[in-house]
Amino acid sequence: MDIQFVRMVRTDSSERFVLLGADGAEVGMFDLHFLTSGSVIGSLILLDASLAESAEKLLHKIDEELLPAVSLDEKNLSFTVVKGELIGTFSSNDEDE
Repeated sequence: MDIQFVRMVRTDSSERFVLLGADGAEVGMFDLHFLTSGSVIGSLILLDASLAESAEKLLHKIDEELLPAVSLDEKNLSFTVVKGELIGTFSSNDEDE
């Protein structure tokens, strides 16, 4: 699986990553939320429908590469996975044209 994780935003208790495919195209994104209990809850959004079949493999890659303190196997890491279509990015800072 040739997917690259690129961190976009980091706060005290969360992070957002973009998933880039082999050709550099955005194929998904995920958010991680670090709870005070030590657990991590994530949301994985797949923009490339072909990745849906390998979602579990992708989750284990995220687990192994980014989250050494928690584990899907230890049940202190959980994800909601969504297959979707990017509509746009909206911000209160956008200027009206």
